[in-house]
Amino acid sequence: MAEQHDELGELRNLADRLELGETTWEQPPGDLWGRIAAEVPDPPVQVGPIDEARRRRRSSRWVLVAAAAAVLAVVGVAVAVTVDRTDEPPVVASTSLERLGPRGSGDAKLLDEDGNLVLHVDTAAVDPGNGFLEVWVIDPKVTKLVSLGPSRPDGNYDLPPGLDPEKFPVVDVSVEPLDGDPAHSGDSVLRGTLTF
Repeated sequence: MAEQHDELGELRNLADRLELGETTWEQPPGDLWGRIAAEVPDPPVQVGPIDEARRRRRSSRWVLVAAAAAVLAVVGVAVAVTVDRTDEPPVVASTSLERLGPRGSGDAKLLDEDGNLVLHVDTAAVDPGNGFLEVWVIDPKVTKLVSLGPSRPDGNYDLPPGLDPEKFPVVDVSVEPLDGDPAHSGDSVLRGTLTF
């Protein structure tokens, strides 16, 4: 029993050293203990020195099975948390968006999703009135601009293939009228420059 406690202590220390961040404990299946109990044979009816020794061995086996199940649950949760954390795409560049209109706020992050650059733009309290919001990337001299399209609910915009984001680091959100003109309206409400 002392060896089992030592092993469990070492596993707990290992989990602490992994620094996995906040751990979410999952509820084990309701039939877990029933399945474990089914694997452990019933003790014999007779009582004697040999039968008592067998009962002790089976009791120890029950403790080992339960300890193994607990360790597997902890390791499973740790792996799940690690996978969740590594699923976040790396941030290549970011910026806070300065308010240029009467109200609103936002920020932008350039993400590397398996080699594809995606601009994620969050905005709040921006009112397009009778028009719509459009997201742009602009060169530092504000002479060349590329539309990434109308505002999307998920806030994700694929950069066109071949576009160098360092040459178009300015992120701009504009209010566009429903006039069919694809050019920038000149009515920018949010703007920021990506820091790489």
